[in-house]
Amino acid sequence: MDFAKIWQADMEGNGLLPLIKGGSDTQKDPQKGYVIVNLNPHEGGNGKNQTTVFKEVVIPEGKRYSYDLFRKLKNNYKSVSGGKDAVSAAEHEQIHEFLAYAAVSAPLRQARKYAEDHHQIKAGCSKEEWVETLRSIWFQPSNDGTSFFEHVFIGEQGSKWGGHHFWYSYHLNEGPNETLQKEDSNIVIKLAEAGQTGKSSLAEVITIKYTLEETNKNRDKQTLTTDIGGLFVGVSAEGLMALGTVAYLDGRSLIPVELNGTSFDLIMHKTGDREKNPQSFYPQMKTPVHA
Repeated sequence: MDFAKIWQADMEGNGLLPLIKGGSDTQKDPQKGYVIVNLNPHEGGNGKNQTTVFKEVVIPEGKRYSYDLFRKLKNNYKSVSGGKDAVSAAEHEQIHEFLAYAAVSAPLRQARKYAEDHHQIKAGCSKEEWVETLRSIWFQPSNDGTSFFEHVFIGEQGSKWGGHHFWYSYHLNEGPNETLQKEDSNIVIKLAEAGQTGKSSLAEVITIKYTLEETNKNRDKQTLTTDIGGLFVGVSAEGLMALGTVAYLDGRSLIPVELNGTSFDLIMHKTGDREKNPQSFYPQMKTPVHA
């Protein structure tokens, strides 16, 4: 599968062009929407867990519905270790609302064609059957109670597999506060780095890393380094779901990909083993370049 076709279909749909501050940000078009990535996100910060990885996010009105649907889903999840409570009837309805919308989007039509061509689903199956396929991949709880959707799109507090592989969810959280805050200590970001490939003028894929200083109740200090991991930037929720669906159906745990001249690997874990390989999907750059 050409993952670049899914990315392009999403950019022509609800995706936002991922631009780089001080570089390609001259290409910003409010009518199409864009994200400006700051590769030096700690610059200008006040040292109090405030970062500016996504310096500017513009979502045009015609694309906003997709992001509003995701926000409704996000509000259903408490980002805590060990999963969430049983899904309520209202939450089932919101999941169905999102899937019904996403299933017929351009990027997930590409994913559906892949599934049909590789006999993962029956060719010409109904929209309802395709929606159920997506539901079984993304929302079926694993042994520890979390779902593929929860890890990739929401993130899990208190776990070294913290997630935040959806750029928009990270943007809504404004940094790693939700993942890293502790009740018995104070954590301050001392250094933040965002990395991307040096070959691209866009920030299609980035990594985010933080060096933190943690002070406990006894005023003892400890330096921590946390790698948030890889993110596709600017893709809509349905765009990321399309990329993840094809990677899931592909079956490999590492898939080489080229996007706009950028080479990276897609990492796919499907075991649901929280300690070793939890359900997860993310891009991994071979040689990220930091500002």
